[in-house]
Amino acid sequence: MQTQKVQITLTPQEATALMFKARTLGYNMAKYIKFLISHEAYSIIENVPTYQMSVPLEKKTIKALSDYQKGKLTKIENLEELDKV
Repeated sequence: MQTQKVQITLTPQEATALMFKARTLGYNMAKYIKFLISHEAYSIIENVPTYQMSVPLEKKTIKALSDYQKGKLTKIENLEELDKV
């Protein structure tokens, strides 16, 4: 998994508020900010909408899974190989 480093600038008031909240939860400020970001990201992922497949698409998907399990599919490494299949 690739990570990304982020640098932010806080006002003294923001830093004080975050530090206070972090200490009440037993965190340092950096860990508390990481917790807030993780919590927000999780809530976004948790609320991704899901949709019911159409009947024709569901049939095609079941057939594709069956073909995969039977070893009938060809693995391609790049888009150029699609022309050869």
